Amino acid sequence: MTYREALDYCAALQTGGIRLGLERLQNALAMKGDPHRRLRVVHVAGTNGKGSTARMIQCILTAAGYRVGMFSSPAVTDVCDTVTLDGVGVSHERFAALITEWAAVQNALGEEGALTEFELLTAAALTFFAEERVDICVLECGMGGRLDATNVCPPPLAAVFAPIARDHAAFLGDTVEEIAFQKSGIIKAPCAVVTSPAQSPDVLAVLYEAAAEQGLSVYMPSRGAVTVLDSRLGETRFMSDDTVYTVPLGGEFQVDNALTALETVRVLATRGFAVSAEHCRNGLAAASLPCRQEVICRAPLIVLDGAHNPHGVAQTAEELRRMTAVFGARPILLYGMLRDKDTAACAALLAPLAEAVVCCTPPSERALEAAQLAEQFAAAGTRAVHTAASVEQAWEMARSLAGDKPLFVGGSFYTASAIRPFALAFAAACDNN
Repeated sequence: MTYREALDYCAALQTGGIRLGLERLQNALAMKGDPHRRLRVVHVAGTNGKGSTARMIQCILTAAGYRVGMFSSPAVTDVCDTVTLDGVGVSHERFAALITEWAAVQNALGEEGALTEFELLTAAALTFFAEERVDICVLECGMGGRLDATNVCPPPLAAVFAPIARDHAAFLGDTVEEIAFQKSGIIKAPCAVVTSPAQSPDVLAVLYEAAAEQGLSVYMPSRGAVTVLDSRLGETRFMSDDTVYTVPLGGEFQVDNALTALETVRVLATRGFAVSAEHCRNGLAAASLPCRQEVICRAPLIVLDGAHNPHGVAQTAEELRRMTAVFGARPILLYGMLRDKDTAACAALLAPLAEAVVCCTPPSERALEAAQLAEQFAAAGTRAVHTAASVEQAWEMARSLAGDKPLFVGGSFYTASAIRPFALAFAAACDNN
């Protein structure tokens, strides 16, 4: 296959939807000699912040000189960026070769045992890491944990939990405790268990119980001794244990993610992965990610963010309040969301903070139509609500409305990533003038 053909092959599997479970992928991997069993793994689950936490862990270990693979989801800039080695995405040629290899396995599995798109990508990533003989790999759960495809791996060195909140209720349960139970399925002895200091008491109770059942300890960094020195869009600085850390990601919540990553590498040090204070500082300083409160342009301000559930959007709301205080004007929002999210709750959080909202339909089969999202923003009291017929039209409309005011793009990684090329082109043109 060519790279384009590999992308088309993966896209065709999306029609099968989401099918949780491990048996299909376990059977498929067995046909390839179980490459995943040759890997040492850090497994990261959570609702918000798991991508940032996983990236920070990878960057710290890379700074310490280890070959570190990372598998993340969803694709934000390019599907190849979901499978990285030391932060560099797999090449288009290698990706095409991996998908070609796994397509042959898919044919042998037959219709009943066929893999979903996410399972196929997971298989390709695990194969790549095994072939590259990585020292360690960081796996970010796609959804949940217990029945997530990434959980085919043997017991991880560390099971890491970013904040867990209500999301994917149709698959994981209606309560945060039920969701935490599903995510706690990545705890497999003799692993260490690390949790964010921002974890809610209800979730902590579930994680402590799951760990205790297997005789495992839970490690949680302390937030009490941390001083936040600066928190602005695109950068967060804080002091912990007399050391100053800088993270190129905005929002004070990134401090909790960074502390979780630091606690994880401390645990890994007891398992043979030597990491110094300098490695930690340098690693965190390199841990950038697209579409996580990403500042594309500062004059005028344009920010992209993929927060897509009430817990994440509440953090977005805090940033919008700061934005208004700094610029003296409410921002313009360009928003598009998926219909399986709590879109009404998200709209209610953001409605009082926006001068106007431009709603679009993100490029996903799960997309909520722009008109329906606009109705929810209007019902929540947004001053002015507009709908766009396409992502490109939404960008043009939002930019026109914004003028010199801040423009915030989000609601879904699908929305943020679709707008990103237009925003980057605009920023480049501004720099050239």
